Amino acid sequence: AAKTATQSRTTPAEYKVNSIVVQMGDDGSNDAVSLEICNAKSALKCCDTGKLSGLLSNDWSKNDKETWKNKDLGLCKTTTFDACKGFDVAVKKKSGKDSLKVSTITLEVADKNDAKKSQKFVCSSYNVGASDTIKRNSCTLDSSSTLSCPKAPSLTTRRPLSTTKRTVPATRRSTGKPPIFSDSENIILKGFEVQVGRDGTKDAVIAKVCSADQTTCCETLQLSKRSGNNWVRNGNETWPGTSLGLCKDKVFKTKARTTISNLLETKLVLTLNRSGKDGMRLENFNLDAETANGSQKRRFKCGKIVIVDKKTAIKECFAQFPKSLPTTTRSGPCLRSGKNCDKTTTRPPFRSGSG
Repeated sequence: AAKTATQSRTTPAEYKVNSIVVQMGDDGSNDAVSLEICNAKSALKCCDTGKLSGLLSNDWSKNDKETWKNKDLGLCKTTTFDACKGFDVAVKKKSGKDSLKVSTITLEVADKNDAKKSQKFVCSSYNVGASDTIKRNSCTLDSSSTLSCPKAPSLTTRRPLSTTKRTVPATRRSTGKPPIFSDSENIILKGFEVQVGRDGTKDAVIAKVCSADQTTCCETLQLSKRSGNNWVRNGNETWPGTSLGLCKDKVFKTKARTTISNLLETKLVLTLNRSGKDGMRLENFNLDAETANGSQKRRFKCGKIVIVDKKTAIKECFAQFPKSLPTTTRSGPCLRSGKNCDKTTTRPPFRSGSG
């Protein structure tokens, strides 16, 4: 039976989180703590448990062991994951004066179609400093669990080695297409610009911004102003850095790639969470940033965002900008043909053949 299940596995191994067991280390915390659960190395498949607290106030005391059931897990109650991709779990808290150590976090996940099929993933060694807001570690499949996952197809069986085959890559490289350009730069987040569509919301809205590889993230406080309802239908809102909480002046490392139109393109990932039952539709959401040296502006365009049936939405946001041209020094005198001449050089007048 196990062999049949392995061979028939052509769809993602969709699992839900049944429970989370936290084994504390020798340093507890009184701060509010939450967990963010993601498929490994992914910013697009994530959920947030919200504050994890029970009837007792010492849920995160040193050397304690706490179990959180599915009903306690906030937005993670209904989120499904492809277990074959593995898991990353982040410990999140507000920056304060209280540090925190967690020995292990154990995820028990169950097949969404058969709750009896469960697996355990263990994430180890979290040392969260007092000023830290997030610490993320990768998890490994527990030795007591067995998970059947599809194997990647073998390319060597379909493409046997031969001298003829080996010449194909060289031929493809000579097609005349420009090579992929890649470069990295640090950018500083400066604000949000939002255009609300035909459906606003009165729910509390929180934003999270991550680098493309999810190694760097920040989360705002509730995005609200004293003016009242900030997500009104067909309204326009600007959120400067001072209103972004922990995202104010957050530095992200981005990596640029060349687009078809020969522009450079970099990416950030935006997650929006709302708290109630009032859905919303956004026409545009832009992340405004600048390079670390302040010389260039960057606008990451996230496009339309719809949060109606679910309470969270994740969007990839892209900034495009021209390549910087290398500076060259002029060699030799300015010639009549225009070679070596500055753009402002006056061209000699035309001389007619008469006279």
